[in-house]
Amino acid sequence: MKQFYTYLILFCSTLLFASCTTDSDRLNIDVTEDDAISRIDYPTDDGSIALTGTNEKRVKALLEKVTDYSFTKNISLINITTQQYNEIATFTAKLVSGNGTQKSKFETVFNWIIDNIKYEYGDNSPYVVFTSKKGICQGYADLLTIMLHSIDIPAFTINGILLDPNTSAYLGGHAWNYVNCDGEWTISDPTNGRNHNLKDVSDYWYLQPSVITIPVFEDKDFKYNFSDGTFNICGINSSDAQVVIPYSKEGIRIESLNPTEAISKNVKELFIGKNITTLGEENTQIGIAMYGGSIENIEVDPENSMLESYSSVVYRKSGNYSQMYVVAPATKFIEMKPIDIDKESKLKNLANLESIVFVPGTKYISSWAVENCPNLHVAYMPSETKVENNSFVGVASDFKIVRGDYTDIPEIIY
Repeated sequence: MKQFYTYLILFCSTLLFASCTTDSDRLNIDVTEDDAISRIDYPTDDGSIALTGTNEKRVKALLEKVTDYSFTKNISLINITTQQYNEIATFTAKLVSGNGTQKSKFETVFNWIIDNIKYEYGDNSPYVVFTSKKGICQGYADLLTIMLHSIDIPAFTINGILLDPNTSAYLGGHAWNYVNCDGEWTISDPTNGRNHNLKDVSDYWYLQPSVITIPVFEDKDFKYNFSDGTFNICGINSSDAQVVIPYSKEGIRIESLNPTEAISKNVKELFIGKNITTLGEENTQIGIAMYGGSIENIEVDPENSMLESYSSVVYRKSGNYSQMYVVAPATKFIEMKPIDIDKESKLKNLANLESIVFVPGTKYISSWAVENCPNLHVAYMPSETKVENNSFVGVASDFKIVRGDYTDIPEIIY
């Protein structure tokens, strides 16, 4: 059964701008049935296994579930034209013409790259690396992917970090390959001329993968990849208004929801279970904020130990403290939890936001805390909340701050 709730907000204003009043102001925000947020069941624990251990072990566990290698045909993220691809393909076909097995063809291509490409900075696109005979790790890896792709050997480029095999010291970001010959995965590092069998984890521990940019699995509703050490939903194929994020895929628990492509405009609500621990990192990207422009509400299972939701905002849990994490991009109304709002807040670029309530306990709103919300007309807050200059930037021309006592925001009526 669907249950609808209406935000009935009683805000007893004692001060509107500089004017005092003894009358109570009641703010009624009616949610019509068309706009109402319905309650549905969250996904439950299905006995799936979470990826554990260091990242190379996690990728190994993930790839051992793969039986369809066609995902490696996706080279859309590699910078190459059709003409350039065809030139490399023609060359590669001649190069391996004397080889019979996939493994021997791979070894021939691999050896050609390490024998002919010089490590040197420059244009790192695979075609330029191919013609100039110079590049760095990304160029080496992408060229190997393209050459193998052209002779139907499953392979993909992976990005991560390189450790010193002798001292474990961090050496920097790196790119290398995973190659499948006759059903067996090889970890291939053409930059450094090394190959390892997927099973021999102790031999390639120094290659720490961070992300497989292409989807490893896909079904009618979602796309799945490896991102920041987690099994991640990188795409939402569903166009349903309400989308429940699944608990697992292929027996592996999904722990991340960080899309890397546009989400259907039909999707209005996301329901996130207790399995999801991250929605992306601020220093990289938060996919929902970037690609979920029509999402009006996000609900998190109360049993989730890492995340919580309240009034279209997702927070990270940290003891008794809540950190604002992601705001539903198309929400019209927000009631904040009682936290201070600084310039790192997520109250930015919310085109549909019309009103916001800051509750008691919000002591401080910094400059540039709320930015580029052109339809934001009113912010309600307690009298004691300190507001710096330029706290609200890029809001509606009639924007106003209403201060006063606060009572029962929101009262939820089921």
